[in-house]
Amino acid sequence: MVNIGIIGTGVGIRTYLYTFNQMENANVIAISGSSKERAEEFAKECKIKLACKDYKELIDLKDIDLVCITAPNKYHYEYAKYCIEAGKNMILEKPATLEINQAYELNQLIKKSNRINIINHQLRFNPYLAKVKEIIEQGTLGRLYYIKIHQQSTGFSDKNLQLTWKLEDKEGGGEILSMGSHLVDLVRFWLDKEVLTVQGNMDVVIPKRKSYDGTLKNVTACSFFSSSINFQDNITVNLSATCSAIGKNEFNFSIYGEKGELHFDLENKLIGYFLDNKGEEQIIPVDGVTKEENNNKISIFKGSFIYYAKQILSAVENNDIELLKNASNIEDAIENQKILDAIKKSAITGKMIELNKGYLCNAKG
Repeated sequence: MVNIGIIGTGVGIRTYLYTFNQMENANVIAISGSSKERAEEFAKECKIKLACKDYKELIDLKDIDLVCITAPNKYHYEYAKYCIEAGKNMILEKPATLEINQAYELNQLIKKSNRINIINHQLRFNPYLAKVKEIIEQGTLGRLYYIKIHQQSTGFSDKNLQLTWKLEDKEGGGEILSMGSHLVDLVRFWLDKEVLTVQGNMDVVIPKRKSYDGTLKNVTACSFFSSSINFQDNITVNLSATCSAIGKNEFNFSIYGEKGELHFDLENKLIGYFLDNKGEEQIIPVDGVTKEENNNKISIFKGSFIYYAKQILSAVENNDIELLKNASNIEDAIENQKILDAIKKSAITGKMIELNKGYLCNAKG
């Protein structure tokens, strides 16, 4: 049995507690929130044994085997640093930090640790998305040249919603961190190649919202972002996401190669077209998908954490970090942050941002 502590009462309750409560070898024994009162409220409601006054009290509990840091983004660095130095196994919500120098500091601390320290980029463990990586690595698609990924949700489409930290730049809000970090990590997981150039755009969509005191205030974090990223070997990647869509929630992508292509959406799942099959539509069989995900009864993000959580619990039980070799770590967080920073800088300046300048693209024609 793995004893778990959750820091944060948002995604910590909706995703982490929801998932761990379904698993026989997981036992959520403690929670902390923005106040002791809030922690007590959720502990009572969710039947959690301990309500801690703050993150330090939770991390210092002797019986905790795994700490889940799901607090608002601006607290990630502070809480993660304390957890690493306390020698606890940790899963940290994305983005790992708001500033890249903070991620570098965490990396140095983790190098001295023999504990599990991972980032919650759960899409890597989704069977459909893991299958994509397998197909790419097998060379079935041939040389890749274009990938596009789009995600949308309707959470902030209502202009009457109050201003929250998720829409304030200084608080670590914005779709570029909320969703862009997932999309950047996923494509890096698939390709395992360097990024050469980045172009980006951002939009707040709804420029003003009412604050809690009733006054109208400027929205400072984006509700939409898009980017064009040029990877090594002349692979163009377009990423986009909005949390202010008016239609339905969506997650879809297309991957184009010289010998085949893959397409995914929530209704049709994974479909391929291959030269060897005369370009006919082919449903890609994928094992291990839950009924909830197949029937779209759960979001792909919440659903993906179920697969990830099983691996995490097994790694903690067996004290075997190798069981999480495909997990996103702090070094991935650093590379992701470089790209996210470049997207933001490009959106602000209107210029293309160069990364890894020493590499010459082998594009022809």
